[in-house]
Amino acid sequence: MNAALGIYEVSKVFKVGFIPRSILALDRVTLEVERGEIFGLLGPNGAGKTTSIKCILSLIRPTSGRIELLGDPIPSRRAMSRIGFLAENAYVYEFLTGREYLILSARLHGYESAVCRRKADDLLSLFRLEEAAGLQLRKYSKGMLQRIGLAQALINEPELLILDEPMSGLDPVGRKEVRDLLFSLKRKGKTLLFSSPYPFRCGVDL
Repeated sequence: MNAALGIYEVSKVFKVGFIPRSILALDRVTLEVERGEIFGLLGPNGAGKTTSIKCILSLIRPTSGRIELLGDPIPSRRAMSRIGFLAENAYVYEFLTGREYLILSARLHGYESAVCRRKADDLLSLFRLEEAAGLQLRKYSKGMLQRIGLAQALINEPELLILDEPMSGLDPVGRKEVRDLLFSLKRKGKTLLFSSPYPFRCGVDL
């Protein structure tokens, strides 16, 4: 399979309420994301974008259908080690500095201390956060938190980057900065899957 991601006839039904009733969140979704592509899941809140991403990441199991991630059927530990993920409202350890947070993220991927420090410094430079490297994350602006979140998603040099509403809460300048970063990652050969309630015009908006 050449696609970075394949979703085939995936449905998800949730049981809710004291007397359970069925809510159909995904209805036979089928799509493929080619390697090196930027692919957007667009739609209003409640359309199933985050549910789709959770199924891809094996955080929840689809009711039916199948998903292949980087050539492996999920759940796949090998595939998961080759992706990066940024949640819409990602939790960060707010009393860590930006550099400490990236070093911790690298350690969780099993890198040695010297490699962790090098990766942290390289990503701080890439995302123009060198001056904020020693600042606690609780003092970061929303745009800075999005950039440090993208940095941690890249700490393991993933082949596929999955971003859940990366523009959420950003002002126009922050949206442009993140958009430009995503296009720069595509030029480096990364595959990107993102969700957004906003329309996308290549090179103009995201």
